[in-house]
Amino acid sequence: MNTNNKVSDNYIDRFTFIETLSREFIAATGHGIYVHLDPIDIEQLYASFQGMDLPILQFARQCIRKLRS
Repeated sequence: MNTNNKVSDNYIDRFTFIETLSREFIAATGHGIYVHLDPIDIEQLYASFQGMDLPILQFARQCIRKLRS
């Protein structure tokens, strides 16, 4: 039972990350995340995010700044 909860939590965390990133990309560029990044890049960003102690929103904004520069 504990394994199901962990898988569910991981899915929710990943979904929340992608949705937040996408909303920030839309707000900043007028286009969703998949216009700028492919799914492999997004997975790599998610893996990087997991190792940091930042709120999702702050991480998303940093990603957009890096992409735009």
